[in-house]
Amino acid sequence: MRRLRTYSVRALAGCALTAVLLTGCAAGGSGDHAPSSSGESLGFDDAALSRVGFADPQQLMQPSHGITVTGARGLSDRAAELAVSTDQVSAEAPGGRNSVVVITPPDYDPAKKYPVVYFLPGSSSTNAPALQWYGDGQAEQLTQGLPVITVIMGGGKVGWYSDWASQEELTQNWETFHLDQVVPWVDQHLSTRADREHRVVLGNSMGGYGAVRYAEERPDLFGEAVSLSGLLDVSSSDAVDYFQEASKEATGRTDALFGDGSTTTEQQWQAHDPVTQSERLKNVHVQLFAGRGNGQAGDIEPALRDTTVTMARKLDSQSSPYQYTEYGRVGECTGGHEFQCWVPAATVALGRWADRVGVQRTSPQPSVPSAFEDVTSRSSS
Repeated sequence: MRRLRTYSVRALAGCALTAVLLTGCAAGGSGDHAPSSSGESLGFDDAALSRVGFADPQQLMQPSHGITVTGARGLSDRAAELAVSTDQVSAEAPGGRNSVVVITPPDYDPAKKYPVVYFLPGSSSTNAPALQWYGDGQAEQLTQGLPVITVIMGGGKVGWYSDWASQEELTQNWETFHLDQVVPWVDQHLSTRADREHRVVLGNSMGGYGAVRYAEERPDLFGEAVSLSGLLDVSSSDAVDYFQEASKEATGRTDALFGDGSTTTEQQWQAHDPVTQSERLKNVHVQLFAGRGNGQAGDIEPALRDTTVTMARKLDSQSSPYQYTEYGRVGECTGGHEFQCWVPAATVALGRWADRVGVQRTSPQPSVPSAFEDVTSRSSS
């Protein structure tokens, strides 16, 4: 297999890029700190779904847009986890329970229309991935002062928010599941503002890759994409090695993600490379965040920062609307690959988006260190 460009991901000492992303040995890389276990039956809590805002909870057990809700439980008065089945993703796909988390405003009123914030978790979750942003990511607290509907969509352990090219071992059409099924399902069952300007997609690590790729593939759905420490240039040998290992873990074959199971062509790599496909972001506002690293062996953040810089430069050369924010050690954040950095970054990102599209906060935005607010590079558009 031909290797593409190799300049954007620096060599790593200690825990290699592949090992970190697959095993979650970076802080904040796993959703297993969230409550529940993948083997636990959720039951079906009608009352919890009613509190969140679903008008007819029993109706959710009927197929709609390819989704059937098989279980549900309350996480709080305004949050619920819904176990779902779909023919687009095998139940055996790595990552435990396939579910979505829905959070509505405290005063949710079905007579009103609400913007929607979509969160995409990172890799390495072996236990209901959607809980990663609810638990470690504090998604309910992040959106407390915003009149928005929040939806967390799990991407499996190593699904990479893609429709896998080889489906022989497992059906893994994560992109189709999320964009063609979950988004219209949410619009059907909750009172949403179903236009691109009032949808934002945000993710960390693997989810940062997914947020940018989803906006590239469907700019008609998302007016804003936010990447927190995303792998945004897949051309390096380190990135290629990781995708091959992720594919092998899921299917036993190295090139099932973008290729035919045994090989992946240069054209196929480029088709899934955020940098190569960045022309599609001309009408999408992009926010990019990355840390400078914690200085410890095995920290992958400097490598992901480099891919983020590559994306920022590409967007700048195209005069695409973007903001790039780079932070170091500040507050509880070490500058590494961790939720202690992603939570304040997400706070700032959602605040910028809300200001841009005119979403009026119901309470002041939580204060964060200025490092997460400083934009170190910005396009002229």
